[in-house]
Amino acid sequence: MAEIALTDELVALEVRAWEEIQAGGLTLETAQAVQAAITAHAAASGQGRYAVEKALKVRVRHPVEPEGEPGAEDGAGAA
Repeated sequence: MAEIALTDELVALEVRAWEEIQAGGLTLETAQAVQAAITAHAAASGQGRYAVEKALKVRVRHPVEPEGEPGAEDGAGAA
């Protein structure tokens, strides 16, 4: 499966939504903006909406740190 390119604007919208979710205050306006942007990006890129949304959520909610960076799963920084 090809990697899905995500725009900075799309990532920023999802970051805002994720922050609102974590604070317990996701607004309808933010949720609608994210969904509209996902749908538009999927149509423009020829990717499925579900695939774009999944890639976006993984990028924002479960970022992968490069190997060797602090916090990577090599035990560095563990107390």
